[in-house]
Order: sequence, then C-alpha cells, then structure tokens
Amino acid sequence: MKTVFYIIFFTGFGFYSSAQKPNEQFNKSFIAYTIPEKDLLPENVAYDPTDMSFYIGSTRKGKIIKRSKDGTYRDFVKPQQDGLHMIIGMKIDPVRRHLWVCSSGGSNLIGYSRKDKNEGRPAGVFKYDLQTGKLIKKYWIDIPGEVHFFNDIVLDTSGNLYATHMFSSPMIYTIQNNEDELKVLAHLSEIKYPNGITISDDQTYLFVAHSEGITRIHIKTRKKENIQYPKGADTTSSKSIDGLYFYKNSLIGIQPGKNSVKKFVLNTEQNTITKTVLLEHNHPIMNNPTTGVLVDRELYYIANAQFGSFNKDGSLFPMEKLYEPTILKVKLDD
Repeated sequence: MKTVFYIIFFTGFGFYSSAQKPNEQFNKSFIAYTIPEKDLLPENVAYDPTDMSFYIGSTRKGKIIKRSKDGTYRDFVKPQQDGLHMIIGMKIDPVRRHLWVCSSGGSNLIGYSRKDKNEGRPAGVFKYDLQTGKLIKKYWIDIPGEVHFFNDIVLDTSGNLYATHMFSSPMIYTIQNNEDELKVLAHLSEIKYPNGITISDDQTYLFVAHSEGITRIHIKTRKKENIQYPKGADTTSSKSIDGLYFYKNSLIGIQPGKNSVKKFVLNTEQNTITKTVLLEHNHPIMNNPTTGVLVDRELYYIANAQFGSFNKDGSLFPMEKLYEPTILKVKLDD
C-alpha cells in the first residue's frame, strides 16, 4: 500500500533460513472465497462465530462488506459512512455484539487529499452494532499538523480493546469497558511502526509487531520486553509482520514483504521464539498479503490486497489489471 503497510518481520524456515529459496512455493492454502469487487483494496477481515459471517474492510472505498454464511455479500457500512476513512484493523466482540474498526486517513482512499505536514492525518476507532449496523460510538483524533494512524486491534475476553497507533507518536491505545474512553496504555517511543497486535490466552501479555521485531507488553505493569529469536532472522522493515495472532503458545505472523505466513513457537515463558514453521510461502495468488482472522484451527487471510496497483499519477490501475480480492485459508497444525 502506498501509505506504509509493509510492517512484518522474520524470514526463514525454522533455523534454516538460508535453505529457503526465493521462488519456492508451498501452496498449502485453499481458497475460502473471493470478493466480487476488484477495486476494494482490502486490508482486514473479521469473523463472527455467531452466524459464521465475515466482514471485509476496504481501504479504497472506506466501507465494510458483510459476507454471510450462504456466500451472499452486502455493504454492512456504506462508503465513508459516519466519517470512515480507510478501513484498517477490525475485530468482532461476539459476546457484546460489536464490530470494532480502525479507520485512518491515507492516499488509498477515494477523494483523500490532505497533506500530513500541513493538515495532519485523522484516525480513530469506531464501534458498530452487529445487529443493526449502526454506529454506537466514534473515538476520533483530528489535530492539524499531527499524523495519526490506528492500525490494528485486539480484544481481551472482557471486551477491553487495545489498538496500535503508528507514525508521529507510536503507542498502544486502550478502550476499557468500564470507562468507554480512548486512552493511552503505553508509549512505544523505542520502536517504529507498531502494527499487528495480539494477546496471550491468559490475558497477561500483548504482543506487538513492528519494523524491528516483536515486543511483549505486560498489560498490568506496562513492562516492555523484546521477543528473542534465532540468530540470522531477518528483521528489516520490508520483512516485518503485519497480521499477528496468538495460537497454542505460538505467534502466527503474516509477512507481506516475504509473501509468507509463519508460526513462531514460543518457549514456556513466552519471551523467546524457539522454532519457526513455514505455513505458506509464495502462493500464486499472493499480492501483498496483509491480515487475517483465526477460525477454529485455520487462519483465513487476505492474500492479495493489491496496494501497489497505482500509476505514477496516483490513479488506480484499470479493472482489467486488477484481480478479485481472495481470502485464503491455511491449517495451523501439522
């Protein structure tokens, strides 16, 4: 994407990164479904286990599509409704029946023309009613000259929200159920571009992907610690992690810069990666894979966000050069 989405780290298959060939294909994923809007440029997908529906957000149109269990599609939230900008991270609270959405300004969005230095960049978190599609509350930041960007969201079992904020002031924001206000949980001045975020099963730690690796944050004490990993792992910004998910004492990471999905197995203390398992690599449909959602023992993920599909003048490629957005699914266990 022309804004900055290549935020994913690590390469290599286990400890044998040098053995992975650049053009090697795994093709372990299966097509879950495609979306019949070539110019959607989706960044995130969410899942509602109650009715087995999926929600897909568009960075291009600033809208949210609902895909029902029977395979039908409809706009759940209309383009730029309620002041939405690019749709980035999304999560569903199936207990309280809420859809939480990160939305931020950016050049992918139709009609967006603001300049960061002069006008700043707006961003916020939106809470929608899953039953009605109506906006419940909007937590919005728009300050001239300030560049804001809410990237991704995770919810704990009590419905408390944690969101990564990129650019001018990297930090983690939170919206606690008992307060219903957007507040800073932790400043992240020591890292760059916080992106994917997930939470341990015991609700103790947040794991945050960024351009230099993964940082673990103790929710109660706010103590921060970098996750250790094997020597030789590539931590350059073009290989960093976008979507990040906690699964059976492992971290599942999607790497757009490597066209890969990997499982990073943690030690008992959850502060060190002991093993890396390559789940998918260079799938033929991949064109900037971004984020996904865990459904049972599989990861459903956006395979082809197509963020690079712009001409030099900023116009989008014609439809004949675009492809239907595809959601792939891959098993997380051997």
